[in-house]
Amino acid sequence: MPEIPAHLRGALGGPADSAGVPWGGRELHSNPFAGDTGEADEGLLTALAAAAASPLQPQLHAGVVRGLAGVRLYAPVLPIVTESSVDERGLMHDNASDMAMVRLQSADGREATPAFTDIPALTAWHPRARPVPIEAERLGAAAVEEGAQLVVLDPGRPHSFLLRRPALWSFLKQEPWQPAWADAEVAGALRAVAAGRDWIAGIGMGPGSQTVHVQGPEVRIEIRVSVRPEKQELEELQAALAAHALLADRVDSLSLGLVRA
Repeated sequence: MPEIPAHLRGALGGPADSAGVPWGGRELHSNPFAGDTGEADEGLLTALAAAAASPLQPQLHAGVVRGLAGVRLYAPVLPIVTESSVDERGLMHDNASDMAMVRLQSADGREATPAFTDIPALTAWHPRARPVPIEAERLGAAAVEEGAQLVVLDPGRPHSFLLRRPALWSFLKQEPWQPAWADAEVAGALRAVAAGRDWIAGIGMGPGSQTVHVQGPEVRIEIRVSVRPEKQELEELQAALAAHALLADRVDSLSLGLVRA
């Protein structure tokens, strides 16, 4: 797994603050979000709306990732009971609680971190959640540190967007990114894996679904076959795809389909 940039480690806790500076001997300063109106960043909203309207345009996905740079988001935080007791009447009492970031589970079982562009979007999603303002970079780093590979922007809204693992890492490292299904190097890696397998007449790829911006596999690989492959041949292909370093790095998830050449 790539390493989180040093200045983003410990984004929501630990012995240091969100900038990685130890608390010891510190002087507290004003809240950088003190004058925040709670409204969404207009540039990011425009990018999200464009991607939702044309989800099969790769440049619009890249526009959302670029639009996140330096933007304030809201993380939903909920109280969790850390200590409870039962009295002589058998009634349960909450003696202590703590606040924790909300985690979601994606369809493939991975954890996803929800993030919101403004307070109304967050409270509409969960009226009891407390909105905690945080820079997009620090929210992404906190998600990774907590084991989440996905960030969901404005879940439940028409412009909801799924920030997948490769996009999240590229964003945190401030590197250019494009969806894997539009990446020429990914296409070249697929051809290299397919080379020498005489049952494969051709291989292509595209978006995993019409709703790739919010759900489903990122990439669909279509294999044109001259003869129906044996089970072992398919398993060997799948193993080769999983073992390819570039594909493992740049492809979040994929599905395979066979068609007659």
